[in-house]
Amino acid sequence: MPTNLTQEQKTVQRQIATQQTIRLMQLVELPYNSLEQEILKEVDENPALEAYRDDEDPNVEPMEAETPEYDENGDPLELSNEPLSEDEIFKEDYYRDDDLDDYPSEREIEGRIQRMNAPDPDKVREAPGVFHQSMQEQWQNQLGEMVLTERQSQIAYYIVGNLDRDGYLTADLKSLSDELLYNYNLYTSKEEVEQVLTEVVQELDPAGTGARNLRECLLLQLKRKPEQTETVLIAKRILEQCFNEFSKKHFDKIAQTLNLTDEQLKKAVTLIQRLDPRPADASSPLEKSADMITPDFLITSNDGQLTLTLNNQYVPKVRINKEFSNEYRFLTREASEKRRQEAEKFMREYVDRGNQFIATLTTREMILYNTMYAIMQHQKQYFLTGDDTMLKPMILKTIAEEVGIDVSTVSRVSNSKYVQTDFGIISLKHLFSEAVNDDDISSKEIKSILSDIIREEDKKHPLSDEALCGLLKEKGYNIARRTVAKYREQLNLPVARLRREI
Repeated sequence: MPTNLTQEQKTVQRQIATQQTIRLMQLVELPYNSLEQEILKEVDENPALEAYRDDEDPNVEPMEAETPEYDENGDPLELSNEPLSEDEIFKEDYYRDDDLDDYPSEREIEGRIQRMNAPDPDKVREAPGVFHQSMQEQWQNQLGEMVLTERQSQIAYYIVGNLDRDGYLTADLKSLSDELLYNYNLYTSKEEVEQVLTEVVQELDPAGTGARNLRECLLLQLKRKPEQTETVLIAKRILEQCFNEFSKKHFDKIAQTLNLTDEQLKKAVTLIQRLDPRPADASSPLEKSADMITPDFLITSNDGQLTLTLNNQYVPKVRINKEFSNEYRFLTREASEKRRQEAEKFMREYVDRGNQFIATLTTREMILYNTMYAIMQHQKQYFLTGDDTMLKPMILKTIAEEVGIDVSTVSRVSNSKYVQTDFGIISLKHLFSEAVNDDDISSKEIKSILSDIIREEDKKHPLSDEALCGLLKEKGYNIARRTVAKYREQLNLPVARLRREI
């Protein structure tokens, strides 16, 4: 059958985000500790901008940058893209005739422009060197101090190179022997590799290095105990003979199998629980410091009144560089008309881009402040008391409607952001929760009550989910048992059997 092709026109309405809007959303999502890097990157790429801090020079008055205007709805008006006039670009108070000794030639102008676009060697600072010895390097240094044959050394170094971040050997021994033959033409057997592992690698510090599973890791640490007391020996027997029962906390069965008293069992279990399941923490001090939290907002309480502050005091501020304007006026004073126009065009582009970036930063702070203020007002009782039971149901849409912005913008504001309060640093995501059973009760409130009940329960006879559900109903929270189980899992609390203690 012949195919009939038809052509028709449709009018479709689409919302297209401008480049400045996209840039704004990117900056809104950044926490303050990442914003500083973004600002310095922009300043480095734009010669019309300079970064400064309020405490650098109090006697120097910063140059006023173009400030964004807002309409009656509080939305920022788009900055003008009209080209700047010569008077706007070259302010008279930035330049004096006696600053010039001789008028520059075209060649001198060309050279000065090239030097201006080149990085300033005086501003280039070498990054300070930070030395940290990794766990791999520490293990290799220990191997270098041991008396080994060349064959043992080669196998040991290869095993150490296959340990994971926690010090465990997850690779199969047969695979390691095959890889040694393939990569180093070293013929070995599974038994030889295991012998080097147990006699060499597992003797490295920290204790537990080279373990193939958790049971072996704990046993290696018990083996290193300077005093092999009765409790240590019992702990070894528990791990060797009843590890499955220990992992499931079947303490009665362990006591019966090993013929132990309650006191002996309690001491041995306590000793095992104090061992380190991750003996070789490969995280460097720099990696650990990266996990430090910098709050983006500060909320303080004074006589029942809350005060909100943006924690931006350590973020560099940005302004238009005076020297940029002065230098280009100097370069174009006696240059040809073509050269002067090129310089003015070059400068206008960077100045407009700089003003837009400054306006975007201003708009970002306005969005962050207004959003956090709405959250603070919504959760006022929580910020006054620090009690999770005072958290009201609150979703992204509620705040978006109050502030007059899109839900996705509220999501960006709350993503990876923290607020410092009188009772600690809180993640913004912690403040959002849905209502339970269409009541004015937050799921966070129920989780807080549930956590308190489990914390205060008899650890020898922990409560089942059914029992927890009954206690919550007695307190006025009418929820199903499966909801209790879901909240318990979200709180990372195990089932009753695994919460049992001796």
